[in-house]
Amino acid sequence: MKILVVDDHPLFRDALELSIRQAWADADIVSIGSLDGVGAARFDLIVLDWRMPGGGGADPFTRLRRAGVEGPVAVVTGAEDLDTAIEVLRSGADAFLPKTTPRRVLAQALRLVAEGGSFFPRDVALELLSQSGTLGESDAGAAEEQGDGADADGESDFGVSSPLTEREEQVLGMLATGATNKEIGRQLSLQEVTVKLHTRRILRKLGARNRTDAVRRAQEAGLLTHGLSAAS
Repeated sequence: MKILVVDDHPLFRDALELSIRQAWADADIVSIGSLDGVGAARFDLIVLDWRMPGGGGADPFTRLRRAGVEGPVAVVTGAEDLDTAIEVLRSGADAFLPKTTPRRVLAQALRLVAEGGSFFPRDVALELLSQSGTLGESDAGAAEEQGDGADADGESDFGVSSPLTEREEQVLGMLATGATNKEIGRQLSLQEVTVKLHTRRILRKLGARNRTDAVRRAQEAGLLTHGLSAAS
């Protein structure tokens, strides 16, 4: 497991490493305090601060991609306002996590992102769905279930099982074809963050670790025939 940690505060980089070790004790962690001079590389997970110095106006996610750094990105930031959360998710990041997130929850969220999921607060999910113009009853339910990924005791509530909605079946059908979030969004007239939300809910309902596992489980359960026809 190769993980990149990018934060300009040394003490918080150390704290992030402790959280990461809770999820992956033997992870190969590359820890840097600046994006200046970062080279092209592929990581299993990137943990990124949002308020990074420099950049000439480009956000940190864009700077990473321009530098050729690839991998799922979880933004962990001290900026906890809704506008920043929406900015982060619209950039293409897979998670928005305030730096006040409890360490155990943070470790669970980072594992989720590394396995192909996404993680963001309920109010952010609802706002994004509302702005996308696709907020229906099933979408609202998805956002409410997403929550912060843990119950009041900090334990994960992932793995909830219930029938897929029609929209989730459509997304699942396209996942089975290997379509990207962008391709699914274009085909179904959804924003990428909405696709991520549906994908996350699909993973939870199927008890899957990632997209590939979700497709396998759906095939075994006979769920893909409807999904593929609905997506076409």
